[in-house]
Amino acid sequence: MYSDIVPPKKNSLINKREQDHEVHTLRRSEIYHTVGGKDRKSRWPLILFLATLIVLAIVYYSVFNNKTTISFESKTVIMEVKDTISMSLSEKNQNSSTTLSYNLIYNNENVDRNIFAPSPVDVSTSSTAVAVFSTITSTTTNSTKTVKFTNETATNVSVVKNTRIDVDGITYYLDKAVDIKPTIKSEIATTTRTYRIIGFKGSDKYEKFYATDYVGTTVAESSPTSTSSGKNSPGEDLLSLIPENFIPLKKGYVYDKNINQTALVVIDKKDFEKVLNANSKIIQDYVQTFKPIADLMEYDISINDYELVLDSATGLPVSFKNLNLEIKPRVLKDRVAAAFQGFSKDTMKKLKNDLAKGISMDVRYSPFWMSKVSDEDHISVEVK
Repeated sequence: MYSDIVPPKKNSLINKREQDHEVHTLRRSEIYHTVGGKDRKSRWPLILFLATLIVLAIVYYSVFNNKTTISFESKTVIMEVKDTISMSLSEKNQNSSTTLSYNLIYNNENVDRNIFAPSPVDVSTSSTAVAVFSTITSTTTNSTKTVKFTNETATNVSVVKNTRIDVDGITYYLDKAVDIKPTIKSEIATTTRTYRIIGFKGSDKYEKFYATDYVGTTVAESSPTSTSSGKNSPGEDLLSLIPENFIPLKKGYVYDKNINQTALVVIDKKDFEKVLNANSKIIQDYVQTFKPIADLMEYDISINDYELVLDSATGLPVSFKNLNLEIKPRVLKDRVAAAFQGFSKDTMKKLKNDLAKGISMDVRYSPFWMSKVSDEDHISVEVK
């Protein structure tokens, strides 16, 4: 009896259902029952497979498609530097670390810009003609001076209206054309204060045709040192010729008494930055702000105002003081990626706070969960 019934295998589950008088034996790993009574296979292998794909995709994107964008926006500052900075001609400077070197650009004029003409109209013919000169300056105050021409050449010399005369570094303009005959020796003034015709520079007339103070005119003597007046500012035609690595001191010309010629003082930007930092505590403190990225920095410095102290014997600068400077720090864009690659988010946050006084820095990470700055090839730099 019951000899046709076979016992189930080990580890099997007997599930009995009374259906058509049959008994079904099912493996545990093959069939599961749902709540509704329907049987289906397990979904876990599929879920694990999809999860693995997602993790691999995230890892791939994080490693090969990450990007860091770093942007900088500089803040311009105005500084008043009261320190006195010694100055010396570049070829004579014996202490270039603390003494500012300068060069001179002489105001040589060619014939086209000169002011004499061979056949002027409406001229005076007196051998001791007197003419009034008036300066053109950057200020609202014009000054006038009465002078007498001296002609030591053998022939008449004619000059036209607006002829320019160099009076101790200040340009005066003749109010009308004159024709001057040779001056007799008894009328030649013995004074050493002579005013040269700017346009005659380089010609044989330069030393022999000049103006002197007219009788009754008084001129204040210079003190051992004096400061530049700021008059007789150079024009844009001259300033445009100056190389970009030089800063012109364009408030006015100086008068080189060694050769009796006006000149514009120019200084090298890098030299000025170095000497300024060596002489001024306020500049040292400002530069210290950028110490964490010192190798990535340059500075655009504009000189709004200044005073030059001049030597009375030569008329040339001996020192520089009362500076009003406009300084804008500039990040060297091409160096940023190599310097910042691999920095942690905490390090970048600290840098941002340290530089806030002079530069606004913003860092954006993609994807957002990145914990550090990307490598050099995946860094984008913006400098505003």
